[in-house]
Amino acid sequence: MINPRVLTTIDLITKNVNSKVTRIIDLGCGDGSTVREVANALGAVEVYGVDVNEEVLKKAEDRGVKVIKTDLNYDILPFENEFFDIILMEEVIEHLINPDNAFKEAYRILKNGGLFIVSTPNLAWWVNRLILLLGYQPYWSECSTVYNVGKFKRDLRRPISGHLRLYTYRALKQLLELYDFKVVASKGVTYSNLPFLFSYIDQIISMIPSMAQIIIIIAQK
Repeated sequence: MINPRVLTTIDLITKNVNSKVTRIIDLGCGDGSTVREVANALGAVEVYGVDVNEEVLKKAEDRGVKVIKTDLNYDILPFENEFFDIILMEEVIEHLINPDNAFKEAYRILKNGGLFIVSTPNLAWWVNRLILLLGYQPYWSECSTVYNVGKFKRDLRRPISGHLRLYTYRALKQLLELYDFKVVASKGVTYSNLPFLFSYIDQIISMIPSMAQIIIIIAQK
């Protein structure tokens, strides 16, 4: 079963792409599963992925992704200007020390009219808004490099995810616009990891991107 975020990504790109997709890259590609699914759906011929982790890059390479080890925080990406039709950066920006470098490089290597797809957990998820009122730490935020403290009904020793920066819809949109991208579409995504009633409510509320669990924004150069 394909991840609902990936399905939403494919749907949004399909509705907003204006020309044939030849080259696609995933910034922070992990094991390459996301970019492979998206590339297959769009018929992309050349599929690239960059990541700082050599172990996951080997898995991406096994999926037919052309991989390059690089640090999105600081490195200049080894591609010509306006090289890619589509750039993905999903569930990555919240892990970066220096997201500005990644945004500048994404703009440089994206073709005019190309699409930049960014997704991230939403600090202003409606559940986070409620639990903040009760004095709990918002989900996805992390106060320690070891312990998952302050969360509602969460094991203190549950592994952390390494989230360094969290975004609201407004903040992510403004940041994209400051780097000269034009936001053309957005959507909220929900995962079925809540009790039944809350899951049903979440599916409805997540139709509003600014209140969803996950924000996906498509921006154009």
